[in-house]
Amino acid sequence: MEEEKKVNPYIVALSVLLPSFMSLAASSATNVCQPNIAGYYGATQYEANTVITSYIISGGVMLPVTGFLVRTIGKKLLLYYSIWLFCIGAVMCILAPNLQMLIAARIVQGIGSGCILPLCQAILLEVFPENQRGVAMGLFGIAAMFSPLAGPFLGGYLTDNYSWQWVFIINIPLSMISFLLVKLFVKKDIPPKQKYNKKFDIVGFSAVVVAMGCMQIVLDKGQQYNWFDTPWICWLTGICIFSFVLFYVWELEYKYPLIDIRVFKDKNFLIGTFVCSFLNIMLYSTLLLVPMFVQSLLGYSPSMSGFAMFPRAVACLIGLLVVGEISRFFESRLLATIGLLIMGFSVFQLSNLNTTASIETVILPNILLCIGVPTAFIPITALAFQTLDAKRTADAAALHAMFKNVITAVATSVSATFIARVSQVHQTYLVHNLSGENPHFYHKLMAAQVKFSTYFNHYTAARKAGGSLYNQMLAQARLCSFYDAFQLLALLCILVIPFVIILKTKSKKRKSA
Repeated sequence: MEEEKKVNPYIVALSVLLPSFMSLAASSATNVCQPNIAGYYGATQYEANTVITSYIISGGVMLPVTGFLVRTIGKKLLLYYSIWLFCIGAVMCILAPNLQMLIAARIVQGIGSGCILPLCQAILLEVFPENQRGVAMGLFGIAAMFSPLAGPFLGGYLTDNYSWQWVFIINIPLSMISFLLVKLFVKKDIPPKQKYNKKFDIVGFSAVVVAMGCMQIVLDKGQQYNWFDTPWICWLTGICIFSFVLFYVWELEYKYPLIDIRVFKDKNFLIGTFVCSFLNIMLYSTLLLVPMFVQSLLGYSPSMSGFAMFPRAVACLIGLLVVGEISRFFESRLLATIGLLIMGFSVFQLSNLNTTASIETVILPNILLCIGVPTAFIPITALAFQTLDAKRTADAAALHAMFKNVITAVATSVSATFIARVSQVHQTYLVHNLSGENPHFYHKLMAAQVKFSTYFNHYTAARKAGGSLYNQMLAQARLCSFYDAFQLLALLCILVIPFVIILKTKSKKRKSA
């Protein structure tokens, strides 16, 4: 009877890719409206940054338990609950009366989104026949990489033309459509009734929740409270490290672990996960830094900063389609190395921008960056899972995604902190130039004073001239911090290449077997 009700796998793919697109776009769409959220609630930009990291961390907490939940209630029912929870979180975001409630709502939304992506991957692998697995993972790759890149464009357009709340409002009809598609086209699965399914690793899960919760508080509040100068930040850091160590040891020793941590004994998987996490750092750091640069230094609106990011999404989409075919003819490590070199060059080009840069000079390096990302991402991901047993790929995929989530949250927070701290360092050096003993400064000050005296009295004109030059100095200090950030990311691209070279590739004889 089930055979007669078979649905076209592409329709099933659409049904599961829509919620995946929605959940991933929600992680980056808030990047461009972050200043609007901060202004609406009267918060600092660093406090508003919690809106982004809380979503990423809460989604990451759900990754280790996805396998257990699938074995307990089945994929279709879990996808139902995930979509509904995501939708409820979106409604709570719209109604949030203060920033604390908005962060709580984002945590609810993140918990709903956490299981969606691994479920999408599992369902695609199930519905497509063995000879079309490449097509299935191609579709998954497009959704996984295109949606977080398209998020800033969508978020910027909605914020500029309506309000920042529309970034969350749009999720409600999409959730309803997703739920309907899943109900109609995704086959119901009955979880196997086995003894081990009833065992839930409470200690392991609690350790992950505590570790990631403490990590999020440290990352979000560290800059505001001067990091390790504050005792409670030190305590939370210690609890975070202890909880991660406890999770690792417990999962190794417990009879019914949440996840098989021993997959990290595979060298390819360990190094491949590290390199893939670095690609996430590149992707999400630039996803935060470029809109910040475009809005704070170039003075563009949220929709224009979103527009500056959209071509990189298109480039990534095309790159995934093209590189998938090219990878059959090139050695994986060579292709990954080329991708990392392209990424390094493109990010270095971003360090040549200044406060008079046009939007085109921002778009071109971004396009080049997202040609390099899929060029490196596809072969590295393949190499990471190449030497693993088929039985261990589910746990490996969950750990791979969890590790990348944690690194992404850290990268987002560290990027924002880096700009704040390094701009203060540059400000300390540049402020010495604002002295009457400097002839260039004195000449500029007098010229500005003459201009302001056309509209104001002599005293007011002098104050406004000094304030104008001081603001220019602050902008220059912030610009220098962006230079340093982009150059550091470019250097890291080069330093990661040796790790790619030591990855193992299967011999032709073993491949054919």
